[in-house]
Amino acid sequence: MELSEYRKLFPVTTQKIYLNHAAISPMSSRVTEMLEWYMDERCFGIIDIYPRVLEIRETARAMAARLLNTDPAHIAFITNTSEGFNILAQGLSWKSGDQIMLTDYEFPSNIYPFKNLERHGVELILIPNRNGRIEIEDIQERITPRTRLLSISFVEFSNGFCNDLRAIGQICRDHEIIFSVDSIQGLGAMELDVQACSIDFLSNGGHKWLMGPMGAGILYIHPRLLERITPCFTGWLAVEDAWNFFDYRLDFLPDARRFEYATSNFMGICGLKAAMELLLEIGIGRIEKHLLNLGERMVKGLSAMGLQFLGAADKKYWSGIYSFAGPEMETLFSHLKEQDIIGSLRNGNLRISPHFYNTTAEIDDLIASIRKFYHP
Repeated sequence: MELSEYRKLFPVTTQKIYLNHAAISPMSSRVTEMLEWYMDERCFGIIDIYPRVLEIRETARAMAARLLNTDPAHIAFITNTSEGFNILAQGLSWKSGDQIMLTDYEFPSNIYPFKNLERHGVELILIPNRNGRIEIEDIQERITPRTRLLSISFVEFSNGFCNDLRAIGQICRDHEIIFSVDSIQGLGAMELDVQACSIDFLSNGGHKWLMGPMGAGILYIHPRLLERITPCFTGWLAVEDAWNFFDYRLDFLPDARRFEYATSNFMGICGLKAAMELLLEIGIGRIEKHLLNLGERMVKGLSAMGLQFLGAADKKYWSGIYSFAGPEMETLFSHLKEQDIIGSLRNGNLRISPHFYNTTAEIDDLIASIRKFYHP
C-alpha cells in the first residue's frame, strides 16, 4: 500500500499539518481502536482481561524485538525513557572515581539518572558538541581507564544529528565500556540494529516516533549485561513461579522481564502494540527513505529563503528531525500555528519533524507559509 493510503488512519490530517513527531505523535485509528477495545472489556466485557493482555504484551515484545533485531527475551516494558536509564544507573555497582561519558547535547532524560550518581563519587565526562555534531575523535580522546559507561542518543533531539552508533559501539567494545543508547528520537523512523551497533542497553519511550500512547516504552538489555544489573525495585511478577504466592524465594526471571516487577501499563502496551504493528507493516527502511526525501525538500526550500539548516552537511547524519535558525523565530512559530502547521520551537530554533504519513505537498505548504511570513 502506498504511504499516502495510510493517511486515512490519522484523523489529525483532516485538521492540520502536523510536523512535530519529535515531541509527541498523533495516534492512528488502529491504536485508538485497540484502546477502545481495552476500555470496553474493562468496563462492559469480561473485566478480568489479564490472560488476554498478557498475550498482547508478548506479541508486542516480539514486535519490539523485530524493530531492534534482537530476541524478545532481551526486551522489557517500561513507562518512559528515564525509567530505563534509572534501572541501568541504579542497578550497576559503582565506586568513587568511576567515569560515565555523556555529551553536552543530550536531552535531560539521558543526563539526570546518571548525574544522580555523583553523590557516590561517580564523575560525569561531557563530550562537547561541535555545532551540534558529536565527533568520534572527541569520544576517543576522553576515554580513560576509569570510563565504565557511555550513554548517547541515537538521534539528537535538538537538531536531528544521527550519531554513528556502529563506530561508537565498536569503540566501547574495544575499551570494555558499557554502551547505552537513548533511541527515542530515532526508533520508528530510522533503522536500528542493536547487534550490529554492539549496544548493551537501550531505553525508549513509546509516544514519539513509535506513535504509541504516553507511559509505555521499551528497554533492551544485552545478556552480557543482565546479571550485572541488580533490580533496584522488584515485585511479585519479577520472579520465577510467580503464581505460587506463598513461595517467597527471590529467584529473578532469567531475562529482561525481571525488570517488569508488577502490574504493567497494559492499556498503554496494547496501544503500543498496535502502533508498532503498523510501523512494521510499512517497513522502517521505507519510512526512513521517505523522511530523508521530505527533509531534502525542506532543507533546499528553506535554505533558499536564507534560513540556516542546523543539521549536518553530510546526509548520512540526517534523520527525521530538521531544525532551522533565522530571524523572528518565535513570531514565525506563532504564524505557522495560526495556519494549522504544527512544528516546535527548541532553543529558539524551528524544529520540523514529519513522519511517514506526511506528504511532499505538506512540506511545500510549510515552505510557502514561511515564504509568506518573510515576504508578505
